Amino acid sequence: MLNATIYHEAKSKYAYIYDKDTVHLRLFASINKITSIQVLFGDPFNHAPNPNNSDRWEWVNEGNSDTLMKKEFSTDQYDYFFIALKPKYKRMKYAFIVNNQYLYGCREIVDLTIDPAATSNLFNFFNYPYLNEEDIFSAPSWIQDQVWYSIFPERFCNGDSSINHPQTLEWGETDRYSNEQRFGGDLRGIIDKLEYIKSVGFTGIYMTPIFESDSTHKYDVNNYYKIDDAFGNNETFRELVEKAHEIGLKIMLDAVFNHCGFRHPFFQDVITNGKNSPYYDCFYIIDKEKEPINFALKEDRTIDREKIKGVFRNHDLLNYRTFAFTPYMPKLNTNHPIMKKHLLEAAKYWISEYNIDGWRLDVSNEVGHKFWREFRDTVKSAKKDAYIVGENWDNSYPWLQGDQYDGVMNYELLFPIWSYFGTNTTTPQYTSTQFKHKINKVLVDYPKNVLRAMYNLVDSHDTTRILEICSNNVELVKLPYIFLFSFPGAPSIYYGGEVGISGKHDPDNRRCMIWDPKKQNQEILSHIKKLIQLRKHSEDFKGTEIEWLCADDEKELLIYKKGETYFIMNKNGSTQTISLPIELQNQMVHDLYNDCSKALHTTITLPAYEFLIFNIKQ
Repeated sequence: MLNATIYHEAKSKYAYIYDKDTVHLRLFASINKITSIQVLFGDPFNHAPNPNNSDRWEWVNEGNSDTLMKKEFSTDQYDYFFIALKPKYKRMKYAFIVNNQYLYGCREIVDLTIDPAATSNLFNFFNYPYLNEEDIFSAPSWIQDQVWYSIFPERFCNGDSSINHPQTLEWGETDRYSNEQRFGGDLRGIIDKLEYIKSVGFTGIYMTPIFESDSTHKYDVNNYYKIDDAFGNNETFRELVEKAHEIGLKIMLDAVFNHCGFRHPFFQDVITNGKNSPYYDCFYIIDKEKEPINFALKEDRTIDREKIKGVFRNHDLLNYRTFAFTPYMPKLNTNHPIMKKHLLEAAKYWISEYNIDGWRLDVSNEVGHKFWREFRDTVKSAKKDAYIVGENWDNSYPWLQGDQYDGVMNYELLFPIWSYFGTNTTTPQYTSTQFKHKINKVLVDYPKNVLRAMYNLVDSHDTTRILEICSNNVELVKLPYIFLFSFPGAPSIYYGGEVGISGKHDPDNRRCMIWDPKKQNQEILSHIKKLIQLRKHSEDFKGTEIEWLCADDEKELLIYKKGETYFIMNKNGSTQTISLPIELQNQMVHDLYNDCSKALHTTITLPAYEFLIFNIKQ
């Protein structure tokens, strides 16, 4: 019996159509137990006469000695194997010959020394029935070249003081931020700073919600068709999109379709008319024998925050479903025809009328798959190359099979980055080897074409800022940014990260943007600019293949290769002398970061938190 755990699943992230001619197969097995895996494959209907006996017909195996799977990545428990195959007739039955002895099929593992005929028993073969081109995962081609700039509008730039709230504070004049404070950030401010955004090298802007709402963060939307007055109006937004497009910047908006604001007219109608409201089932009323609202409201029919404190202590007091037990955000029934039509038309409206380039989907994993499939059809019919990215914090393959999202905010990448490079975080502290294993897991958890469409980040409006995670160490924070930009997918910088804004978790992470150059960290800004340019001009940075050359736990060192580009990082707080891998010894290299030649010897000395990005000179 094969003494190893081994696993493959047909028509999954382990067997998917990559392009019209190619299927990618993956398989994982217990670490260091498998020496070889050969793939047998061919069309299930393709039989030919036996060369030695023309009366005997046999299944035609398209595999040969070259169809060996490559051990692509490893974790602490498993080795992951990969192969790309091109079935001649676009149909494929396949099985795996493991360690030259065992046939691993869809129903059982067979010892070929006992039953050699198992290699032609197609009933035990996995099946890829047909390479249907409509099943190919297809995200907009421009995504893999994108560098996003993530903006929390209220704290970015005050461009129009005439629309300021009466209680607007002076820009940045506080040491303690809250979500109730108003500083006057608006769409005019973003328009005024488009040239700045372009000059850094960003190619697109993602904004947190900008629709009519009672809060500064706008995640409690009251009107999905209207820009909030605090930010401007619909025509201001039109101007923003047009001017952004003129200089080559994409615009992505935030769709909050899991829940709405308490003052959304549909919910207000339910409060007023109860079961007689046509919108009653657009929400989730828990006990339909009771009134939807079982707490006192103010005269304007909004929530009295002082009188509702008990709800926060006892969630069972609420009689309607909400986002995160927040009474101000009733959850939407996206299956109800009225609500579905309302939301899908809003998604189409901002594309058809204002030409936005994409939607980021808030709390997207709490909304049903059926709705997102219809959402995709609506969005893609309005703009074929619009980008759809979900806010999922966990592994998200069920949403990334070509019928729902194009990508997700890649928190599966963020957390290993925090745990390895971070020195001020509650996440586990990873060694270099553990970090390598965690990154490998991300790389094998998604098909290669999906990886290229992900929205990658090291922080966001929902997290502690990366500079804070790195204990405000400017030299250290450069390393996670390097890894971010060398990972497949589109990197994103949370506004102000490029000039050294720090901050703990929400609301401290929503500080006012620093616009005084004397107060900006020019060193980090220069670093981000260089990384954007390197990624722009090097396909290696964007590629899905990573070769780990060294992961030294004691020295806290990483050396990895992408294509022809090498990365060396000293994450240690002291100078390290490093023995180079043989392939790098005594080489003349082109230092890409500093744009100069450099001679390598058998060792290299790197100061604390120093790095090197280079190609070997030919």
